[in-house]
Amino acid sequence: MSPDRVDPVRKTPPADDDRFVRRLVRRETSASRTPSVVVAMVLLLVLAAAVGTAAVVVLLDERIAGVDPRSIVDAAVRAPDGLVDALVITVGAALALLGLWFLLHGLLPSRRPRHAVRSTRLGVVVDDEVLASAAARAARSATRLAPDAAVGSVGRRTLDVVLLPAAGVDVAALAATEAVDRELADADTVPPLTARVRVRPTGRIDG
Repeated sequence: MSPDRVDPVRKTPPADDDRFVRRLVRRETSASRTPSVVVAMVLLLVLAAAVGTAAVVVLLDERIAGVDPRSIVDAAVRAPDGLVDALVITVGAALALLGLWFLLHGLLPSRRPRHAVRSTRLGVVVDDEVLASAAARAARSATRLAPDAAVGSVGRRTLDVVLLPAAGVDVAALAATEAVDRELADADTVPPLTARVRVRPTGRIDG
């Protein structure tokens, strides 16, 4: 990802224009919703099994662990109105929150900590940690800081690099920003990342 190694055919149409490659890249960069679906199905199956079991027990005039389901219904009917209303509101609110969580989890985008990288031949996916490490290394090289004096982190559309110079050491933040920008331009991620380089005002005390 060095600026000295520029792909001469970078201007050609990227391979991720292919529908199959795009689908694979999307699968690798998007978080799976399978666990949520499994949890929802298990809850529905448990609820259906409980209702079905209670109905069968009532029809057979039997008891579950010595308890008659009809006695529970009768006790609920005889309960004070305020208690029943509070119980119904509590259960309804809990079910509404649970349903809202499943709905938002299914509709809102959810991604893995990865970014796609444009390629003329392949669909390439890179972990965000790799991008952050490369950007931090570029910033350190441009400012001649120690190996542990730059920390990078990647969001969906931003890459933050924090420089941690020793106390009393001036840092060329502009040179670090330009180096990180070149690194990102060479990576050509999808979606594009915007670099933000900051110098921590309180320097480290090495010793």
